[in-house]
Amino acid sequence: MENRIGELRRERGLTLKQLGKILNVRDNALSQYETGKRNPQLGLLEEIADYFNVSIEYLDKSTDKRDYPMKSDDDAINLLTKIENNEINYHNLSKATSLELALWIINNEEKIKALDNDSKDLTSTAYFFIHQLSIDSNVLREFSKDRIKDNKNLDKIDEMLLFDDNYFGANIDDVLTFMKESSRIGYDQTQRIISEMKKMPTFDYDEN
Repeated sequence: MENRIGELRRERGLTLKQLGKILNVRDNALSQYETGKRNPQLGLLEEIADYFNVSIEYLDKSTDKRDYPMKSDDDAINLLTKIENNEINYHNLSKATSLELALWIINNEEKIKALDNDSKDLTSTAYFFIHQLSIDSNVLREFSKDRIKDNKNLDKIDEMLLFDDNYFGANIDDVLTFMKESSRIGYDQTQRIISEMKKMPTFDYDEN
């Protein structure tokens, strides 16, 4: 997938390592995202777009317009009209603009209702927009928590395999074999094996 991650990173004067640290993403993974060798999950794409204050559509090169900045009531009404007419969608707006529009909607309900007519239903569009923003924000929050937890676990695996002198378990080849075999036998069977391993007595290295 083509994207503007590298372009926006260089625009900010950041190295891969610096941006990786900010986003809690390994710099080698980030490099693969930039070159299109791997595609980031939608949740991570949203996080990256939020950091650079651009829309997802701009980040993935679906459009050349970074955002639809909102500076007045007319801008807000124009955005709602464009959304209702399917000229733009939720992902054409940056997170900052989305939140600004949502706040404007909450504070201007009567003004929006006054604009409704037989051919225009901005009130429904506005309510749906806020509902969608709320859902996406909650999903993104949970995704970010899980992703950061996974990255920390990967760091722990690296630390144990490469640097922990007191670790005597599976080596790198064993871990890779386990991953391949667990994929072959499936999740449920893998969990049963892990459960059995946890029941086994702890090996006493001092006695051996």
